[in-house]
Amino acid sequence: MLNRRRGHDTKERILEAAGKIFAAKGYRDATHAEICRSAGTNVASINYYFGSKENLYRELFEHLSRRLRHLYPLDGGLPASAPAEQRLRAYIHAHLRRLFDPEHIGDLHQIRLAEMFDPTGLLEALLERQLAQDREIIQIILADLLGPNVSKRDLDWCEMSIVGQCFIAAPVHKDGGPRKIFGLDQTVVEDLTAHIFMVSLAGIQAVRKKKK
Repeated sequence: MLNRRRGHDTKERILEAAGKIFAAKGYRDATHAEICRSAGTNVASINYYFGSKENLYRELFEHLSRRLRHLYPLDGGLPASAPAEQRLRAYIHAHLRRLFDPEHIGDLHQIRLAEMFDPTGLLEALLERQLAQDREIIQIILADLLGPNVSKRDLDWCEMSIVGQCFIAAPVHKDGGPRKIFGLDQTVVEDLTAHIFMVSLAGIQAVRKKKK
């Protein structure tokens, strides 16, 4: 039992160390030696616990993604029976909180950005699966708000508009980018949620009215 616990603790230390190093240096420049040194374990530990650097990278991504979903679920923890307007607001709020929590989510953001600009191909299936899961949440909400006869294009474009408004606050520019231009930081999350919700709901109502 004690050995099992020690093994679990070692594996957790490797994951935490790997998150920092992959985020800072990218997959290709991160080394076994550096990760294990940071984790306080021997250099053979990655192969012992994960089988390879590639497997460590994938398991780390899933580990960080589980943490993200636990901290900020896109359904806001609301039941499917909750009013669609409440679920939409919770979705927007969760997206924004995810973008302004560098302590818990920063490593995952950096790894995702690296995969966008210099893809390894190792996370492609995981990213596609995750995107499909996230999209299902907002598509169900929008279908409830837009009504049963909504076209696929209207549904997709409303999703695109809402997600786009949220991701203007994404930390993708070293010089600050839109965050600096618009004065966006963690102190405005509640107000920004209210604004995006208000604008999105008005847009949804306009799209629904257009169909009549």
